[in-house]
This record gives sequence, structure tokens and C-alpha cells, in this order.
Amino acid sequence: MVSTLRQHFSALIFLCPLEIQKRLRLNEARRRMLNGQMDAATAAFEVGYESPSKFSREYSRLFGAPPIWDIMIIAGGPHRDHRREPAYGSSRTAPTLALPTRAA
Repeated sequence: MVSTLRQHFSALIFLCPLEIQKRLRLNEARRRMLNGQMDAATAAFEVGYESPSKFSREYSRLFGAPPIWDIMIIAGGPHRDHRREPAYGSSRTAPTLALPTRAA
């Protein structure tokens, strides 16, 4: 039953339920860091991560930059070295929780 539900869910969303949960937790941590002036370790613990290093690794994989850089870019804080390529290509906006959908 659970396996069948997981298969149907994955077929519709193209992501497994655990990946959805991880993305939701990382997005919530990002929101808390932006809105509450919270550091990455505190935000990680508040959304359920026990290891700040694991949180940072997964955050970097999803958003393309470590939490501190990502938040500085989004919040318009100190800019990175302009000689280097920006973390998100030419745009300064960060990716959101875009979930793939199945064409009708």
C-alpha cells in the first residue's frame, strides 16, 4: 500500500515524498533566515536538521550557494566579487520550490 502510494506520488510529481519534504524544510529555513535575521545553524535546527553541515550541503545543492551567500544575494547585502560568475547566472533572483508537473 505505502509502496503503491509512493509510486503514484512519484509518477505525478516526479519527486519522491522524502525529496518533497526536504525541499519544503530547506525553503522554510530560507524563509526564516530572510525574515527573522536568523543564522543558518538556528534555522537548520528549527526545521528539523540535527547537523548544520548536512543542512549546508543540502541547501547548497538545492539553491546553488551556501546559506550565507544565498541570503546575502537575495537580501541585497554585500555583493560577491564582481569578477566571479554570480551564483545564479546573470539573474540575482534565487530559484524557488518549483515542482515539476505532468502535462495534461
